[in-house]
Amino acid sequence: MNDYVLSVRRRRRTLLIVEGDDEKNMLFWALFRAFPEMAIKYDDVWIYGTNIYMLYKDIVKEYGTEWLKNKDDIDLPFVISKKITPSNIQYKEDFSDIFLVFDYERHDPGFSENRIVDMQNYFYDSTDMGKLYINYPMLESYQHFESLPDLSFENRHVSVLMNKGSNYKNEVHKTSVIGKIVWFPHKTDEILEYRFHVLDSEKRRVCINSLLKLDDEHNLPNQLPLILKNVVESKDEATFMCQLIHEIRNLGFMNNHQSYWEYMRQMFKRIIYYNACKANKIQNGKYEISEEEYKNVYTRLELSKILEIQNEASRDKLTGIIWVLNTCVFLVADYNFRLLTE
Repeated sequence: MNDYVLSVRRRRRTLLIVEGDDEKNMLFWALFRAFPEMAIKYDDVWIYGTNIYMLYKDIVKEYGTEWLKNKDDIDLPFVISKKITPSNIQYKEDFSDIFLVFDYERHDPGFSENRIVDMQNYFYDSTDMGKLYINYPMLESYQHFESLPDLSFENRHVSVLMNKGSNYKNEVHKTSVIGKIVWFPHKTDEILEYRFHVLDSEKRRVCINSLLKLDDEHNLPNQLPLILKNVVESKDEATFMCQLIHEIRNLGFMNNHQSYWEYMRQMFKRIIYYNACKANKIQNGKYEISEEEYKNVYTRLELSKILEIQNEASRDKLTGIIWVLNTCVFLVADYNFRLLTE
């Protein structure tokens, strides 16, 4: 699970501590590409895979059981790099941002309300010790919309009896197309490599980047041959073109003459907005947020308060519920809220 990559120190790097899953990592790849103003290049994102309870134990091992009470200045890159490659110690000063992204996972054998609360209270600044985003019940909650807007999202929750992550993922994938849209570039890359044997990664990259700039599905039959020329063998070109056109029309991201990244930017803005509405409903009892009050409402959200309410709502092992909420998409708003209103 550990996939922490070390290199020459440069301050622009970002540390992403996540539970270790390609689907999760691709969400952040898409977010950083959709909002280039964040100046986070995915090649400069170093990923460490763990879970929140293992990380808690690592912190205790390094700083002792009283780490929170003593207000120790926890250095997560130091903790991680010492554990993995003691000969190449890293420090938080080497990173411009540190994001911790974990699933709520009440069913985890190591679950502890006290520990998760401690972690949420301590890690609140991505530019210093790091910022923790907990997703309820899992990261895939960012996909849990039947449409955008989705009138049912305000009250969407899952039972604590849904104690397998695979069950939740299956439920989301049955009702949402969002994950398929996020995965589109990677699925296309896999098809090129494994089905049509385009082994040159740079050739695939250029091809896909050109494809993602297109914004008129009706003109695809004219544009695709130019993009696929010298990439896919001529005998396979017609087959691949048909697949691409079918997939693009099914996903619908060109419907309003938008390129893939223009569509993704607008889609993420809506996902962030509805999750902000949901967070406000959980914390303050009100879902609808007007454009004028959006920023003020967002700045008053408290992830620790939301966690407290989620803990209380899910405490009963039979009747407890978890409000569906994704908080990791808020890293865009935390970077610069203007990106959501322009």
